[in-house]
Amino acid sequence: MDYIYDTITVTESVLTLPIPPTEHSLYFNIGQGESELEELGTILADGGDRFGVSTVHFDPIEELIWMGNQGGHVTSYYGSEMQKYTSFQVHPDEPVRQIAFLNDGILCLTDTSLRYQLRRGIPKKTHRSKNMLSTHCMLSTSPNRLLIGGHQDQLIDFDLATFTETSTISLGMDGCAVLRSHCKYLCCGNAFGKISLRDPNTYNEEHVISTHSGSLSDFAVQGNYLISCGYSDGRHGKLIADRHLLVYDLRMHRLISPIHTTIDPFLLHFLPLHCQRLAVVSPLGHLQLVDTVELSKPRICMYQINTSGAQCLSFDISSTTQAMVFGDQAGKINLVGSVGLVQTKFNNYSRPTDFADPIQPLPFVQITDKSFPMASVPLPTLSSQHEKLSSTLPEDTMKFQHLRPNPIDAEILENMKMKGPIGYALNPKKTIRNIIPYNLHALQNNDLVMTPINKAKINNENGISKS
Repeated sequence: MDYIYDTITVTESVLTLPIPPTEHSLYFNIGQGESELEELGTILADGGDRFGVSTVHFDPIEELIWMGNQGGHVTSYYGSEMQKYTSFQVHPDEPVRQIAFLNDGILCLTDTSLRYQLRRGIPKKTHRSKNMLSTHCMLSTSPNRLLIGGHQDQLIDFDLATFTETSTISLGMDGCAVLRSHCKYLCCGNAFGKISLRDPNTYNEEHVISTHSGSLSDFAVQGNYLISCGYSDGRHGKLIADRHLLVYDLRMHRLISPIHTTIDPFLLHFLPLHCQRLAVVSPLGHLQLVDTVELSKPRICMYQINTSGAQCLSFDISSTTQAMVFGDQAGKINLVGSVGLVQTKFNNYSRPTDFADPIQPLPFVQITDKSFPMASVPLPTLSSQHEKLSSTLPEDTMKFQHLRPNPIDAEILENMKMKGPIGYALNPKKTIRNIIPYNLHALQNNDLVMTPINKAKINNENGISKS
């Protein structure tokens, strides 16, 4: 026999506790009580249902986010709301490897081409050459100079003023997968764990740093330190992600104490306004902010990017350090920002972005309004050349017929005095002032247009009198 419980009524002596929500937060901190990051938005990029986001960048001049996918398509988004700005194709099938920025436009690098495009989407120039076999990275060393490298044995020195190649530098069979700039060196890293330090003027190799035994994934340079992440050789020839970031002092050219991470590092980027903090991203979308200096109270900030299990392929940090953007294999773009900001800005002093003129809405009018001018409503756009409006008249009813002028009065011609090509005569005052003679009967009969005085005579002859 089942026992039926009575309904329990809540009294003042019963203390009710709120049940915490079951949804977990995307961020968690160790050693801190407040979070540093929050999700601002996630969108599916153009072509995201077919291609992953291969590169993503913040525009250093305008409030734009640029992304390139593995299908050769580039799309830009405006502001923290990620409103689509422009979208265009730079290559039929090759992935977009990197995007660089100029004052007037952007540079899009693919495996075998370099495209110069305006921010509004208008293509300007495209460069292809026999030296571009498998380009993967580029670096701007001056306003008119660009270095292009990749999985090939040559580094291309490119002149942006003439949009031509000036020279090539031999790199060997290992090539160059990552290019980074430094005040003293040009850092070239290959996929086999070697980083070459070259002179930025002569491009001669001065030092070589051996990082990871398996493969180099990424490295970042800030001040006197070079930090790298990659893979080590494991058992049975498999690569294992190295959870230690290798730190090299460029003054002594030797390895110092490494930085331990709790995730598998894949991408690195220094925070622009915090030169001692480093953002580390794993292939599964884990973000960890680590300090490159030892603190009395270590702090570890971690964040889980909503990649839905897809691999994170690229990320970038804005110049204000207020936002981070991530692109994954599933074709999605995730925007993450600092907590507590009223408005997220990508740059401190951004140039205004050019937008198309807004379409003016049609005026609203009541159907019973008889004083509304119908000419203020624009005509609809015809879908084809043969389509016509219902108000279009047949061609036989649209014939132009010019009004022939009245003949000059004989009295005026008799009294006319010529002074050169100009004739002068007294006005006989046979016409009414400010009235142009016009007679429909004369037009129909192809006769001369008569004066109002003659028209009055015709009306009298027809028996028409004034009322």
